[in-house]
Amino acid sequence: MSHDITVRMLLTSRREEPLSAEEWRRVKARCAWVKETVAALREAHRRVDEAWDRMLDALPDDISDEELEALHLPDPPEQAEADALRAQLDAVIERDEWPKHLYWGNL
Repeated sequence: MSHDITVRMLLTSRREEPLSAEEWRRVKARCAWVKETVAALREAHRRVDEAWDRMLDALPDDISDEELEALHLPDPPEQAEADALRAQLDAVIERDEWPKHLYWGNL
């Protein structure tokens, strides 16, 4: 079963009447937003991994794990974008808080 169908089923599972056409448009828009945001998060994580690889490649090869820990390397700047995307997804998952444009009056 695709995640679109799963989300639709969850959104309608406690309803006694079917979704209206407007409600289905909102579900479709929210599903599209989730797909786009997850894809963007994957890309952001790829850039974070590349940034870490560059930082670690600049260190000596014989550095121990303890020495590496002691350096307290800061997260690369790319991490902020990944964190922001994850925060948006967490708001939906944990509190059902969607981006402003995905609420009733904005679709």
